[in-house]
Amino acid sequence: MESRTVTGDPRHLPALVAAFRARAEVHPGHLGEVHFSDDGASVRTVSRWRSSVDLRSFVERAHGDLLAYRAEAGRFPEVERTLWWSRSATAVTPEQAEARAVRLKAHGPGPGAFTLGSPVPAPARAGGA
Repeated sequence: MESRTVTGDPRHLPALVAAFRARAEVHPGHLGEVHFSDDGASVRTVSRWRSSVDLRSFVERAHGDLLAYRAEAGRFPEVERTLWWSRSATAVTPEQAEARAVRLKAHGPGPGAFTLGSPVPAPARAGGA
């Protein structure tokens, strides 16, 4: 699972988020969006990915979208990403995603919340991300 919060200039954020969503929809490793919320200056998307390798591929491909945003807004947006392993049938609420982000900030990476830069191997029983 991935919880991604993008914070930036509300005049330019919708275009960036739309580009991210369109890119994710056609990425072969994207298994679907679970939650989406937008408060104007901050957008959170919770998505399922087949693997951290697929998510990393998505992030690398989205670099051009970030450069386009910077050209328009004058600076990069803030992107916070929290990852965790989950069975594909496991439901997740926005509150659970937020709790994992808080856990990551408070305690650093571990089995319950980690980042692409500090990955945690999938448990044998998890069956993918």
